Amino acid sequence: MMEEMKMENAKKTAETQFDFEKLVVYRRAMQALELLSDYIARPPRKAANLADHLDRALDSVLLNISEGCGKPAGSADRAKFYRTSLGSAKEAGSAINILSAKKLMSSEMAYEARSLLLEVVAMLHSMAGI
Repeated sequence: MMEEMKMENAKKTAETQFDFEKLVVYRRAMQALELLSDYIARPPRKAANLADHLDRALDSVLLNISEGCGKPAGSADRAKFYRTSLGSAKEAGSAINILSAKKLMSSEMAYEARSLLLEVVAMLHSMAGI
């Protein structure tokens, strides 16, 4: 009985997820966004413009992964979206570097966010065929 309930719950979870939500790269990028969300929502005054840029870059990472996932496997179209996502992940990493260098983001937060984004970048390199 317990095994049947576990199987049913696993089936329901799979049925309530988009295909891109199953990708480790998407989940890591979402973790980076979640980590930075409070900072982005209430950045130090001097960091407002760059925090907004970071927010848009992180959105782009996630949106392009999800759109690429909807394209045929192995297609040039899919690779194009993954390359765009890769560029946005690097852009987000650069924004974090700048914020940290200007002492507008804690080194701990920057380290944690960069670590997640470096994982995302490595996966996207492979996914984009680069």
